[in-house]
Amino acid sequence: MADINTTPANKSTTTNQRHSTRVDMTPMVDLGFLLITFFIFTSVVAKPAALKFLLPAEGTPMPVPKTKTITILPDDNNSIICYEGIANEQPVIHHFKTSDNGLRNFIMDKRRRMSDAGISPDSLIVVIKPGDGSDYGQLMNVLDEMAICEVKRHALAPRDVYDKELLIAGH
Repeated sequence: MADINTTPANKSTTTNQRHSTRVDMTPMVDLGFLLITFFIFTSVVAKPAALKFLLPAEGTPMPVPKTKTITILPDDNNSIICYEGIANEQPVIHHFKTSDNGLRNFIMDKRRRMSDAGISPDSLIVVIKPGDGSDYGQLMNVLDEMAICEVKRHALAPRDVYDKELLIAGH
């Protein structure tokens, strides 16, 4: 960091000569590396985190087995309505609040029952059908539950006539 004078002190010629001022650039190099490190670190940390979500392909829908399917209907007042299978076959309706762990327990129970029946829990398909009364935060909570429960197959879909009839009959 600093220069050391290595000339002997008893030399008389050095006292009469003028030396130009010498600036040690080592601290400036250190500061430059610190700044480069800081900006690289902040650019890596400040990358926007986006939710990776794939939508189903356009065209004719694929038939899904009802034993592997859960449908989640986020509704108004932070309520979530779930059922297993297909809506036009009058399934059993389950009501949950967004604030409790009811949805998580429901999904984990379904995965456990699939495993007990010899079906791979990774083949669980969750169809999320938000309604007019649900908001973006509620949809994000449901998608967070998909990540927590490690549901690899989930899709957003619009509500159909059967879902609306099921909601009217279930309320």
